[in-house]
Amino acid sequence: MRRGRQDLPGRDAGSRAASEPLDRGIVIALRRLPALAHRLLPSEGPDASSSQSACGHPPSAAVTKELHELLARVRVYLDQFTDLSPEGSVAASAVLEDGAVRVAWLQVVAVAVRWPLTVPSSGSRSEGSGSGGGSSGSPGSRSSRSGSGNGASGTSGNQGSRRRGDSTPEAAALLAQEACDTTGVLLHLMSMQPPPSAAALDFVRKLLRMQTLQCLARRFAEAPADAGSLTAQQHELAAYYAEFLSSTVRAVTMFSTSSHPDQRPLVCLCRQLAEALLDSSVVEHLARLLLLLLLRVPTCGMDTTRCMAVLTFKACQNIFTLLSKQGGDQAACAALRQVLSGRCLRHFVLVHGVAALCGADGGPTYGLPDAVRQAAFGGCMVAASPGRSLQLEPALVYSLNAMLSIDVPLTPVGTRVAVSMLLRFGRLLVASSGGGWAAQQPELRSVSLPAQPAGPRVVVPLAELAQCAMCVLPPTINLLCPLLAVGGSEWVAEAGADCWRLVVAVVSRSFLRWSKPSHRAWLGSHLLLDWVLHFLPGEPLPSAALPLVTAFLAGGALPCVERLLRRAGEEPLGPESDAVKAMHRCERSWQLWCLLLAYGEPRQGAALVATVGKLLRRVGTGAEAERASSLTDCAGSVLSRALETPAAPEQVQALPEQLARQLMRAVCEWLPELSRIALQLMAAPVAPGSADEPARACNVLAPLLTWLPLLLLRCGVGGGVGGATAGKATAGAADAAGPASCAADDLRLLLLAEVGAVRLLGGALRLAQHSTTSYQMRHCLAESCCLVAAMWPGAVRRATCANAAGVELQASRRDGGSDGSTSKGAAAVASPQSSPPPAPSFSSAWPPALLRALVPHLRTERAEQVADGVLALAELLEAGDVGGGGSSSGGCDNQQVPQ
Repeated sequence: MRRGRQDLPGRDAGSRAASEPLDRGIVIALRRLPALAHRLLPSEGPDASSSQSACGHPPSAAVTKELHELLARVRVYLDQFTDLSPEGSVAASAVLEDGAVRVAWLQVVAVAVRWPLTVPSSGSRSEGSGSGGGSSGSPGSRSSRSGSGNGASGTSGNQGSRRRGDSTPEAAALLAQEACDTTGVLLHLMSMQPPPSAAALDFVRKLLRMQTLQCLARRFAEAPADAGSLTAQQHELAAYYAEFLSSTVRAVTMFSTSSHPDQRPLVCLCRQLAEALLDSSVVEHLARLLLLLLLRVPTCGMDTTRCMAVLTFKACQNIFTLLSKQGGDQAACAALRQVLSGRCLRHFVLVHGVAALCGADGGPTYGLPDAVRQAAFGGCMVAASPGRSLQLEPALVYSLNAMLSIDVPLTPVGTRVAVSMLLRFGRLLVASSGGGWAAQQPELRSVSLPAQPAGPRVVVPLAELAQCAMCVLPPTINLLCPLLAVGGSEWVAEAGADCWRLVVAVVSRSFLRWSKPSHRAWLGSHLLLDWVLHFLPGEPLPSAALPLVTAFLAGGALPCVERLLRRAGEEPLGPESDAVKAMHRCERSWQLWCLLLAYGEPRQGAALVATVGKLLRRVGTGAEAERASSLTDCAGSVLSRALETPAAPEQVQALPEQLARQLMRAVCEWLPELSRIALQLMAAPVAPGSADEPARACNVLAPLLTWLPLLLLRCGVGGGVGGATAGKATAGAADAAGPASCAADDLRLLLLAEVGAVRLLGGALRLAQHSTTSYQMRHCLAESCCLVAAMWPGAVRRATCANAAGVELQASRRDGGSDGSTSKGAAAVASPQSSPPPAPSFSSAWPPALLRALVPHLRTERAEQVADGVLALAELLEAGDVGGGGSSSGGCDNQQVPQ
């Protein structure tokens, strides 16, 4: 679109101009605006809604010319600030600061938008002068709106404009163009640095209130059915009107999307725009005009038509952005949704979408006539240098997303066509990214496409790849998921697999490298996880994969997730890290892992488990542990939440057999590392009043305490206090783990040596005193203590004795070796010159007092059996007879404490 930016002063000039609110010459010029605007208005006081009055008593040529020059001077001045966001916003607000200037500017705009698009014949003064000269050149003294020349631009056009400027109606048309253009620049600058100033907000509010959009709609509707009769001047004026409309919508969108719900003026402004768009149908009239122009003989104005199409795409994009933002304002949302549902607008966007796809891949045209397709193709492309591939206009993709994301009922054929178009756009995005994935991307199996030549004919700009993917793939998933959920036809399954192949390609390195970190995070969290929302937590998992999961796996999702995790671990600063971190931060990422492990290829599932185990082994302490907290939380949620899945009616056990086997593999790989991380977190010093470290330790401990009772029961623990009290509480959960993949002896070795159950529970008893510990965690801790004491009474007793010996040794060192009971070796180590060694943050011992502290919480939740068992265990610890073997093995006197 012509923005008049070709002859801008340098950035230095803009910086100097920004040092003051306004240039003195501009201030003087603006002081003349109210008087000129008053002379511009008809003396009879015309009806504001009557276009006839706007041209029936045209102002004098001198007034029109002076206003034109004044506005042009202001526009050239404002053009300096287009790349300076804060300075541009300040300058635009300064222009409108004076109330009289604001009113005068609005008066000029009111006349401009009421100037008829079709210039009347020269036979009547009341209808203006003739239009014969309108086709001889450009209507303005500046270049065409697209920035490239055509038959209606250039030097001859400028000369023709000066000749036509002597005619009052044509001078008024030029003034209308300049008023729309300068006001568009003003709105653009005001929207660069929201929130708007009070003056800017008042200007936009009054701009909408004086029926500006309704007048623009009348101008677009004035185009005759035979759009070929539009002169170059009329065509150019329509383009200025379209740019003014797009700037207005963009300004309100920027104001509203950056506002807070409590900012009522901006919320009301959004509703006012929505009502004006719906009442005027201005976007619908603009789309109708452009559809008519597609059939025009391409003798002139093609660049202008293309720029008008791009402006319409951008208006759709901004309206959809506004719709997404105004979730709480039902009235505004309903109006905006109805605007985007207009038939002319939807047809216009879809026609250009089909034209772009046919030019890119040569695929089906869906019945679009060749003449219309060829005419629309130019409006989809960005001008490219010779020898390079044509670039797709990104605004088309955004507007297509707007058309397909609103709740407009589609017929089965319409749904299939929409899915087909979106898949083709996704394929174009992948091909545009380059790299290995683009070269290896298989053909879409659900869409019949001709063989591709070497290299794509049309590409999407690299800077827009991620944003376009965020617009294309989500509506594709939303259209396919309901069809897959009910087990659609064969093409639905093929289209679902095609969709997930595109998702896998989009989250590959060759694509992510062109994306911003925020876009990578969105791709990792939404594309891979949004479809999981169709599975509610707590629902049983069927024994066979549902069609939705089958399509997801057929697209290569399981190796994709494993590759993302592995590369993020290998290169923490690589492009995959942003996607993985965002995926782990999502609350339901564990459900994705469970579905992959339950129904994916077993060897690929085992590779995923092994990769997560390697990542957990790399987790250290301090800031590194904090960064990896999302990984540990996700792994822990997989282990914990999978056990909560109920059994389907046709299943004997809750979990599918494959998921049970993979979970046992994950237990052996992950529990030792989670235990190590938990011990490190519990040993770390805690700042007074801080709850971060205890809360993080609780999150890591939760899956350990959930699985310890299950695994101990599967090891055959029984008898004693622990087996008697915990058996009833966990007997059902033990069956939920499915068939054992490890022998009982291996499990015992895993829990005692690798997990370090005794030491882990000793630290957990101390952590349980913190307020962040939940009842469920205390309950699992009590059961685990009882079962571990029943399984390894000697280990518990040795830990208690070692702790007692350590306390005595430290006491003797503090006494300086004066006690006769202190050994000579110990006295020699504790010399007066050496400082005493720091005491451990916690020991492996189970203090009976901490066990007793669990009892009130257990009794509050009526866990009487577990509470009785904990009390009995505390009494045995105090007596030194954990195993119940009497004096032959009780106490610490008979235990050899390792030094």
